[in-house]
Amino acid sequence: MIKNHKISLLKFALIALLIEWPIIVSYFWMMGDFSEPRFNVWPISDWLINYHAGFIRRGLVGEVLLRLFGDSSVIRPLYILVFCSFVIYVACFIWVYLKSKVRNSNLLLAGLLIQGGIFHMGISSDFYTRKENLFLIFFAILCLIYLQIQEVKEDFKAFWIGVFLGVLLLIAPFLVLIHEAYFFMSFPATLLLLWILAKENPSNHFLRPALFLFALEIVSLFLMCSYYHGDIFSGQKIWDALPFADRLFLSPGAPYSSFGALSSLGWGLDQQLTTLYGVFSSGGIFIWLFFLVGNALVLMYMASSISAVDSVNQPTQYIRWIFISIVISLGMFVIGCDWGRWIAYRSVSLLISVDQSP
Repeated sequence: MIKNHKISLLKFALIALLIEWPIIVSYFWMMGDFSEPRFNVWPISDWLINYHAGFIRRGLVGEVLLRLFGDSSVIRPLYILVFCSFVIYVACFIWVYLKSKVRNSNLLLAGLLIQGGIFHMGISSDFYTRKENLFLIFFAILCLIYLQIQEVKEDFKAFWIGVFLGVLLLIAPFLVLIHEAYFFMSFPATLLLLWILAKENPSNHFLRPALFLFALEIVSLFLMCSYYHGDIFSGQKIWDALPFADRLFLSPGAPYSSFGALSSLGWGLDQQLTTLYGVFSSGGIFIWLFFLVGNALVLMYMASSISAVDSVNQPTQYIRWIFISIVISLGMFVIGCDWGRWIAYRSVSLLISVDQSP
């Protein structure tokens, strides 16, 4: 009995360390010395895309930052935004776990240590520095509302379903404007979650129309963003709109020429596809396959453990549904070379989904 108590305390201390240490590291990294870029300059420039050249894909966050902080520097506020998004994601992840029916410290440890997970994010200052971390936060919030719907009495279900639909239909379109990759990365899993909610609540007459409306607004915005994808001239105008200090910071050798993600705004499908060549020619394919297989094994372990705990509500069927979203979103792996961030995102989003299974 005493031995089991000591093991439980040790696990608790380890879990606390795996949660706190990444936050501490990311805080001192993002809030520390500003003389050097705190993360890769390519994603930094991607955050700074704005509407100075007219409506363009990915420009929403950059436009807000430019309007609020354009007189001085937009990069320092960006560091604060990125750090805060990481803290919010960690809080949402833990909240989903605590609110779910899963009570297994071994599964929580595996979820924290998975490649692309909280510990990996914090100590490497990677993944959470990308815009898709906002997608993870939003998906986690939707899962929290879904769990609330599962818990409340029938009299209050209609209210919480209304909250779910309101949050989904009002906020999701902004995520497409932040980055059109939402269509590939989060839209399939979110649509599937909404379909599951409709299947579980057939008496609610708003859920099925909401399925159509959600799909319509996301697909329409994705097509609009694809049409207004930008070109080299709009990239230059957007670059020129940034404070000179930021341009000099990002590209000290050529502060007057568009740089990073801004210079790629004019890329077409052919140029995107050519980046796939680098995945194979550089040998990166073997790293990503190792990454993919390792994460798949962790997720399979977690899914099987949850299924073994409780089979009353057929969690195996639920898990089968959420894995359908993987197949639907495979398209993003054939349009570019950012396999690492996509594997990480898909793994963590599935982790959240499995964690809140019925």
